[in-house]
Parts: sequence; C-alpha cells; structure tokens
Amino acid sequence: MIFNSICAAMREDALKLPADRNVKVYMRHSIRFDNPPDGDYSKLLLTPEGIEIANRIGRDLDFPVGYFYSSPVERCVQTATEIAKGTGIEKPVIEKVREFAHLEGLGHAQNDLGIGWYEFYYGLQRNIPELTGGITLKEAATPIIDKVFEVPETDKALDVICSHDSHVVTLASALFDFKTGINGEGWITFTEGMFIYGTRDDFTALWRGEEKRFVNW
Repeated sequence: MIFNSICAAMREDALKLPADRNVKVYMRHSIRFDNPPDGDYSKLLLTPEGIEIANRIGRDLDFPVGYFYSSPVERCVQTATEIAKGTGIEKPVIEKVREFAHLEGLGHAQNDLGIGWYEFYYGLQRNIPELTGGITLKEAATPIIDKVFEVPETDKALDVICSHDSHVVTLASALFDFKTGINGEGWITFTEGMFIYGTRDDFTALWRGEEKRFVNW
C-alpha cells in the first residue's frame, strides 16, 4: 500500500501490509495552526499545507477505501474528509466518535493535579502514579483498541480513523512499549499513526518499522 504520510516509517510500514485483508489506519490529524493564545485546542484547524497533505494521502493511495471515522474535533474531521476527497469521494461521510477525542478519566491528573501534558504521558508509559493520578497505560489504551474494532470491517479495503497525537501515543506505548521524554522528546508527528488488521482477539499492528501480533490482548 502507498500511504503518503509525513512520517517516513509509516510510509515504509504501509508497503508491508497484506493486499487481501481489511486494514485500519489509526492516525493523528494533519498539520494544524499553532497553539491558540486562549489555550483552546478545539478551535485549531488545518493549515493550507495540512489540507494539501491530507488530500495527497488520498490521491496517492493505491488501495480501496472503506469507512472514514474521526474524532469530532474539526481538524480531525478535516483530515479524514480531505483523504476521502483525494480518493475521489466528492461527498464523504465521516462518522464522528467521541471516544476518538476523549478518554474518560485522563483529564483528572492533568487538570486537577496540575500535571503537564508531556509529563502525564511520560508517567503513563512508565507507570508513575504521581504523574497519572493512578491511571494505568492498559486502562488508557484498552478503550482505544476496543473502539477501533467497533469500526465495521470493509472487505479488502482501508478504513481510516483520524484521531489525536495523545491517542496514537497511548496506543503505541501500550502495544510497542513506545517511550517519549518528560519534555516531549520523541513525540509523534502529524499524519503519523499505526496500521492494524485482524480481529479484536487476534490482530497485527505495525508501528515505526515493527510488526507485532496480539492474541487476546
């Protein structure tokens, strides 16, 4: 599969995917504008470059497409929409799923305890309760993978799920022991994500050059 993400490792992973299976890509949105002065990230939309990059992913895709799912946050909807349009779908239907934008309980440590964004994920990856409010990585990642497999399977096609960096980082950390620094070192880039195929009880995931099978995870 040709999947023209900004991330080189993701482009390489796509080439390893089977051609006769349903595949799901769980990815971060495309390039957005800088952080807002009022701190409200929900208002940030894609830049013109970000729109073009998402559209190009769709244009270059050489694999049939199925469903398009997204966080309800507009930059994620924009990304999924532009990928769909790039494939030639003039009026794409984007299913908006709240769980792809919010994980229950994760806000407590960051909001109530005053833990910084990158510190929280540093603690989550290393099981440091003082930085997570007691939330474990397994607890954070399981709802994500559950929702991924609630997306209907399209025979021999790619289903696109557009979410946020925090979700992709959480999933990669749980499945591949991905680690980031306490100040965000090694954080993921725009349009980076993970390819997944199989069933909830027996699936294979590809991430940054690694391919792993998970049975009853």
